[in-house]
Amino acid sequence: MNVDAHGLPLNIWSDQVSHRGLVPRPGPVFGNYPLRDLPLRSTSPMVAWVQSVLAAPAKPSAKQDKTLLSQIQRAEQTWSGLSAREFEERLATLRVRLSVSGFLPELVAEAFGVISLQVKRHLGFSLHEVQKQAAWWMLGNRLVEMATGEGKTLTVLLTAATAALAGVPVHVMTANDYLARRDATQLKPIYESLGLSVAWVMAASTPPERQKAYQQNVVHVTAREVAFDHLRDRAARASLDTLAIVLRGLCMAIVDEADSILIDEACTPLILSKQVSQREADQRYRLALFLARQLAQTRDFRLPGSGAVRLTEEGSTLLASLTKSLEGPWKLKRYREEQVGVGLSALHCFQRDVDYLVREGGIHIVDSNTGRLAVGRVWSRGLHQMIAIKEGQVPQPETETLTETTYQSFFPRYHALAGLSGTVFEGRTELMSVYGLPVVRVSLRLPSRRQVRATQVLATADEKWREVVRRAQVEAQAGRAVLIGTDKVADSDALSRAFVAAGVAHQLLNARQDEASGEAEQAVIEAAGLPGAITVATHMAGRGTDIHLAPEVLQRGGLHVINTNLNPSRRIDRQLYGRAARQGMPGSCECVLSWEDEAIRPAMASGWQAVVWRVCTQILQSRMLAVWLCRGAQQQKEGVSRHQRWSLLVNERLMARQLALAGRQDWD
Repeated sequence: MNVDAHGLPLNIWSDQVSHRGLVPRPGPVFGNYPLRDLPLRSTSPMVAWVQSVLAAPAKPSAKQDKTLLSQIQRAEQTWSGLSAREFEERLATLRVRLSVSGFLPELVAEAFGVISLQVKRHLGFSLHEVQKQAAWWMLGNRLVEMATGEGKTLTVLLTAATAALAGVPVHVMTANDYLARRDATQLKPIYESLGLSVAWVMAASTPPERQKAYQQNVVHVTAREVAFDHLRDRAARASLDTLAIVLRGLCMAIVDEADSILIDEACTPLILSKQVSQREADQRYRLALFLARQLAQTRDFRLPGSGAVRLTEEGSTLLASLTKSLEGPWKLKRYREEQVGVGLSALHCFQRDVDYLVREGGIHIVDSNTGRLAVGRVWSRGLHQMIAIKEGQVPQPETETLTETTYQSFFPRYHALAGLSGTVFEGRTELMSVYGLPVVRVSLRLPSRRQVRATQVLATADEKWREVVRRAQVEAQAGRAVLIGTDKVADSDALSRAFVAAGVAHQLLNARQDEASGEAEQAVIEAAGLPGAITVATHMAGRGTDIHLAPEVLQRGGLHVINTNLNPSRRIDRQLYGRAARQGMPGSCECVLSWEDEAIRPAMASGWQAVVWRVCTQILQSRMLAVWLCRGAQQQKEGVSRHQRWSLLVNERLMARQLALAGRQDWD
């Protein structure tokens, strides 16, 4: 029998036995780079959902779950009674059985038993049944909604270690570089006690470091890093440069905060590019901006939304007149309108301190989903350079796209995909249609004690900030900790100024702080649980870290969360509220909005909603009606976002098939 470096049989599994829970790994059958073909599904989201439901695994019954939990308990007792030598022999046997037979319930119970025992020996506490149940479900290619604070990190450990014991390379996707390193470091003793190796990959990791890390059994890494490593591998495979390949294929991924990555960031373009000569690019950018400044909004162009620009007939005629004396490609209508359209986007669609920050002589993108800096990411088609010129900065060299993808097209290439989040259930239909992943909920270990207060909608933004300062001050003076979520860097700065004007001490956490220093972010989060602490954060900053509350805070009612924006999705609201009242602790949350909020105004700009809006703005006596209008605006935005993501996915897959038929190997 052929064996690998661990003495385990090389993978010879086939699709005919995939129902047994076997996941392909590098070996004779699947090669050195296992990779799934993109699933062939209908372009209709509803039909695609039906197709995915029919192909998806059924959820284990309550009886099966109960039986498995009993088997795990017995297995843990058996493992605890073994001598060191017996332990090693039994562990080696288990790895072979998992490698050959896959994730059969009795083998999963055996694996969970030994992992649970090692967690207890190294960390001093036992895993809860909800963690074991969630890990069992994830091994079957599912997404699990698990409430914040229920122990997702160790649930991921159970899933990843079991798959690794079966010889499957596992990628654990975390929120940022700091958490990837932290989790891998903290869990390393447990992995090593099971005979497994673990590593992490960060943005600063060199190619040799990445190659070495991906050779380990489990790798903790951000989704962005592993996606770009795959794009580099794709380019290397197309050029037959096998020495440059760093991954061992896309065998299994476990995605923490799955809804953030698989939904909120699903359409984020992941573009692998190389720098090209500046030549006349700088002059072209400056000319495009000059021409864009000659056009008037409404008369010459319109902004339909989402960064798009549409020239009117008058604008097209004026642009042709302005470029009449120019030579070369400027005489082409499509070229000049595209270049000036990018310039108009740079001038009117992208705002400083909202979409980007100016720092150290460069333009740094702010991720609209996470509130963090998108380190290393640049806008394409000259947009990044034009924004730099607009802000008086030196534009960076132009780039040429080598290959690209999005998370919607990247993650379905994994042979096994699972994940968990505290707020994934609302997106279950889309997740099933796009990724073929069923979503299941695990029950709370302890009943929730969260108090949800009524939403307030005030007339102006200034009134809103004053009310937020007042509410936070009241709760802080009562000895509680307060966390305030904002949607944009500019909003968090405005609120911070309001606190300073009122003489109220507070902490600020947003993209202005260097994300590379995860320890600094962690320090802010740790201080957020002290009595009287007030922390202002962009709505996703600090995600993946726990706010540990001081005993005095718990005695006074726990953490109080204030949401100051109508977020694009109800899931994001729940993500913020989920920081309060974890694990049966006390806590409360509320939402304070204004009719001037950017998220509300577009939805109320016309029709019958505008009439009701004006009435509510004037009298503001019907709080229920105001909340109903806000929820309607939120649902409208959710629907538009879903449609945009699906349209992009359909276009991506059509393009991939066309390029594959044309012989483009970078799409294989």
